[in-house]
Amino acid sequence: MTASKAEAKKDQFVGNIKENAGSLVGNESLQAEGRTQNSSGNIEETAAKVQGYVQGAYDQVAGAVKGAYNSLTGNNTDEASNNVQQKKGEAQKEFNAKF
Repeated sequence: MTASKAEAKKDQFVGNIKENAGSLVGNESLQAEGRTQNSSGNIEETAAKVQGYVQGAYDQVAGAVKGAYNSLTGNNTDEASNNVQQKKGEAQKEFNAKF
């Protein structure tokens, strides 16, 4: 299963609404359902961040290794492409580092 930050945010938002509505009208079942959905959204958001960080680390390492190989073999075209992959990975890792 691929974790989705958008789906996680939706679950957090809907969960908060259910929890607050349940609290407002005294419906403990709705309140508990909202807490559960909110917690599920928090977990999914963390999973999505971890997944993004790991993908970024992979891109960073793969780009660096391929770039080094192409540098040694004199393949400047692919070397530039691999540098882009490495930089993309670094950016993705940084974006997802706050988990």
